[in-house]
Amino acid sequence: MPISLKNVSKSFAGKLVFCNATMSLRANRPTVIMGRNGCGKSTLLKIIAGVLAHTEGEIVRRPGIKISYAPDRFPKLPFKVGDYLLHMGRIQGISDSDINKYADSQFDRFGIPENIKQQVIYKCSKGTIQKVNIMQAFLTKPDLLVMDEPFSGLDESSVEELIRLLAETSDTAVIISCHEKLLAQRITADNLYVFDKQSLVKSSEISNRVSIKIIPGDAGDFFNDKIISTDTAEDMCEIVIEKENLKEILFLLLENGHEIYSVNPREC
Repeated sequence: MPISLKNVSKSFAGKLVFCNATMSLRANRPTVIMGRNGCGKSTLLKIIAGVLAHTEGEIVRRPGIKISYAPDRFPKLPFKVGDYLLHMGRIQGISDSDINKYADSQFDRFGIPENIKQQVIYKCSKGTIQKVNIMQAFLTKPDLLVMDEPFSGLDESSVEELIRLLAETSDTAVIISCHEKLLAQRITADNLYVFDKQSLVKSSEISNRVSIKIIPGDAGDFFNDKIISTDTAEDMCEIVIEKENLKEILFLLLENGHEIYSVNPREC
C-alpha cells in the first residue's frame, strides 16, 4: 500500500477546507474524487502528492515511494515540448534514447504531430498542453500517480486513450479528480469518493441519501439525530437524510407546518 490517510484535514488561515479524509490507495484499484468547484479536490491531491502539508490527521507513505503528479493547471513553460520531456526524464535518471522512444510512442498515441516537439509549451493549445502534462506524469513508472482533472481539454479520442492508459497501470496506485460522473464510473466502479459538506464520503453512501427542500427555511430540532446536514438560505432549507428515514421525516415536517418544496436523490 503506497499511501494511506487517516482523518486528514486542511485549513487555510483558520478556514476549514475539508476534514477527516480517510482512505488507502492501492495498486490495481484506481480511486476517483468528485465534488463541486472549490470543495477541496485539488488541495487534497496536492497533499497526497506531497506538494502541500496537511493541517491535522495522519498520512503514512511507504518508504522510498515514487510519486508522479499531473496538476490541474499545467504551467505554460518556456521549454520546447521535446526539451521539457528530456529534462524531466533526465531528472529521473532515464537515458535520452529511452525518453525519445517514450515520447514518440505517446505522440503517436495521442495524435500529436511530430513538429510539436519543437513548439514552445506556452504557445501550444490547451489540449496539447494537457497531453504534455499527462505524458510527463507517465514518463516514469511511479508507485503513486496523482492526476487532477486530467481529462480537461482533451478531445474525445484522447479521453479514450487516457482511459486505456490508466487501465494499463496495474502496478501503480492511481488517484484522479474528475467532475463528470459517467467518466468517473468508467475508471472505477467501487472506489469513488465525493466531497460533501467539507467531508470526503464514499459515493455508495451518497447514493443512499435524499435531499429535502422545505419552506420556511428552518428545519427545527425535532429530528436532529437523523439529519446528515442542513443548508439554510433566507427562505428555504435543504435537509440531507438517509433514504430509510424519508417517510418518517416527511410526516414530521408536514405535521410541524413546513411546506415541502422538493424531494430528490442526493447527487454527487
